[in-house]
Amino acid sequence: MKLPTHKTKIVATIGPASSNRRILEKMLRGGMNVARINFAHGSLEEHARIIKIIRALGKRMNRRVAILGDLPGVKIRVGEIEGGYVELKRGARIVLSTGNVRGREGQIPVDFEGFSRLVSPGDRIYLSDGFIVLKVEKVYGEDVICKVISGGKLFSHKGINVPHTRVDVEALTKHDFEILEFIIENGIDAAGLSFVGKAEDVIKVRKFVRENNGRVFIISKIERPLAVRNFEEILEASDGIMVARGDLGVETPIEKLPILQKKLIKKAKLSGKPVITATQMLESMTVERMPTRAEVTDVANAIIDGTDAVMLSEETAIGKYPVESIRMMAKIARTTENYLDSIWKERVSQWGIRIQKEKQSPTIKDAIARSVIAALNSVDIKYILTPTKTGETPRLISRFRPRQWILAFTTDEWVASTLLFSYGVYPFVVENRSEEEIIGVIRKELLVKEGDTVLLTEGKPLGQTLGTNTMKIFRIA
Repeated sequence: MKLPTHKTKIVATIGPASSNRRILEKMLRGGMNVARINFAHGSLEEHARIIKIIRALGKRMNRRVAILGDLPGVKIRVGEIEGGYVELKRGARIVLSTGNVRGREGQIPVDFEGFSRLVSPGDRIYLSDGFIVLKVEKVYGEDVICKVISGGKLFSHKGINVPHTRVDVEALTKHDFEILEFIIENGIDAAGLSFVGKAEDVIKVRKFVRENNGRVFIISKIERPLAVRNFEEILEASDGIMVARGDLGVETPIEKLPILQKKLIKKAKLSGKPVITATQMLESMTVERMPTRAEVTDVANAIIDGTDAVMLSEETAIGKYPVESIRMMAKIARTTENYLDSIWKERVSQWGIRIQKEKQSPTIKDAIARSVIAALNSVDIKYILTPTKTGETPRLISRFRPRQWILAFTTDEWVASTLLFSYGVYPFVVENRSEEEIIGVIRKELLVKEGDTVLLTEGKPLGQTLGTNTMKIFRIA
């Protein structure tokens, strides 16, 4: 077998442009690791159909692919628009209404009761991740009369932001919990929690999943100022983080977003939990075959900062070039990783010192992870082999971004899928996590030859340990 060409994981949103078997197969071949289902759009029946296709393709192609289900959360959204979208022209006047209206030119339905009470004349309203800007001129009952300051195509169900306005409701709705039931029933690997504000939001979801006998990898989306203020506690409660720059870039001053992104990625990386950077990464490829230079630089910088995964949204959901977008993301990742490999010793030394300083109570697994990295500095090692029960050890090693692939071996299909969110980790499902079986697998897959040196982490004595506590280096005989 051949390992992927890139260690950065690629998350792709599935939508009308990518919902047929032929396109999905090309996306998998192009480098997609995680298929994202956005439950703010489409029916559960349609999503169930897509999930079956993805699972069947992965099995037939012998390619593991994780599925991430994004909960809609409490978000002010555009309602249904006739024909799917309307063109808003600069200088035009339109009415936003929560009444029972059909979207058309001059009138936009808002799917949020009481929206007119949230705004006042002079306020700015941002639609579609801030691409479209309106100015409130008058509020009359359920209607908000606005002037278009910055126009564009507005699609059904797009988000609406009114910065500095507090929507005083719970982050999770009854509909979110209904979707969580669907996620559990259909074996979806991970759930993206929208508009998380505090750790209690994550804890509620974890409790619900446990009570319904489910297993879901919980990824909290950071898209509100409240989530930024409570980031440490949200990170602690979550399995992973998504820097959701669409709403975050509207709810916070946009000029502060780059530094905020770097800080959030750094904190997530220190914790050993995967972080996804999302929204507008290759936005121009929604309509163009090639991205802009700025977009390519944006993706590369996110990888250099330490993101585990990069995400495509409209590019693969409704764009003209979903397959080309995946391939471009893979090319950028591969080239950037080659650069990181060339300066690895310098970076890993700095990063190791930083982890040592900021980790309050390092565990045995932390010590093993640092020992692994120290060994890589002095020995020519081909692979890092990590038998794992929970996925924690390969993630802790992944923080250091080694040049070698981290081959993780687990008996648990779900754990293997969750490792598809972590940089440089390639999971295998095995019958047991013994050294003999692991060596047998990499021999069978032709990943090693006689004389290759590998590093193996393990827990000893077997069956009597709380986790990984040993490592050894040896040559393949």
